[in-house]
Amino acid sequence: MQAAARRDLRGVVESVAGPQSGGECVRGVGAEQMWNGAIGRSGLGLLGFRLGGAVFAALALLAVAAEAEPVKLRVTAAASEDGTAAGPVSWSAVPLDLPEDADVFDAMVMTQEPVEGAWEVLLEPGRYLLSGFTEAELYEAEVEVSARMAEVVVPVLVIEGGVALRCAEAECAYSDPQTGLVATVPQGWAVEVPYFADLGDGTLASEISTVFFEDLEGDGGAVWFLNPLDWIDGDTGPCRAVALGSLCTFELSEAAEAGFAVIAPSLQRVAP
Repeated sequence: MQAAARRDLRGVVESVAGPQSGGECVRGVGAEQMWNGAIGRSGLGLLGFRLGGAVFAALALLAVAAEAEPVKLRVTAAASEDGTAAGPVSWSAVPLDLPEDADVFDAMVMTQEPVEGAWEVLLEPGRYLLSGFTEAELYEAEVEVSARMAEVVVPVLVIEGGVALRCAEAECAYSDPQTGLVATVPQGWAVEVPYFADLGDGTLASEISTVFFEDLEGDGGAVWFLNPLDWIDGDTGPCRAVALGSLCTFELSEAAEAGFAVIAPSLQRVAP
């Protein structure tokens, strides 16, 4: 598209002023200056107005073409602290500069299945929230995609505060004074510190978010996410409506069902 715009520019210039020699330089001028010059002068003055306008329009065309050119990006998940590479990752890219009435799901770009290695994706320039997950980790980063970018390494999502409670009793009552969350945690499960998700530009979600998980060594334990961001019910995993919003999980295992039976009916929000 840029090459075509340059050919159009040369054609316009030559049609107005004749073929240009290799050593000459054509400079655009401001629209107001061109207009005033055209009113008071004719001949070369009018030629300058027409030539300047053609150059200005062609340069604008080149700028728009460069800005709108899709960027081929390689998205990879950061390695763990011991250097182990992430396994297959399910990725999504959500544009953050959409109009208020835009459909986020229509604008979202996502993988159809987990990707081993780098995810190669074409994205229009702009701000995006890149999110990924494996059976063991969540990854997230906000990036500004531009023509100069080629690769993005997305770090592990760190939820501030870490684990709030590990339950060793038959059941454990939990309450958070900051968000007002009240819940019952099953034996052998844990809950992370709840929070109000950052929606961007300093805006916080109105619903409480946190994670309940089976407190096992290694991977594979059951997990329930309370009001997770960028979760697509049925694609990322199933969700169920609860008093405080939605509880979502990757897989409805027997352990997940047992955890849900205790956690879901206990969820409340009281005044902090």
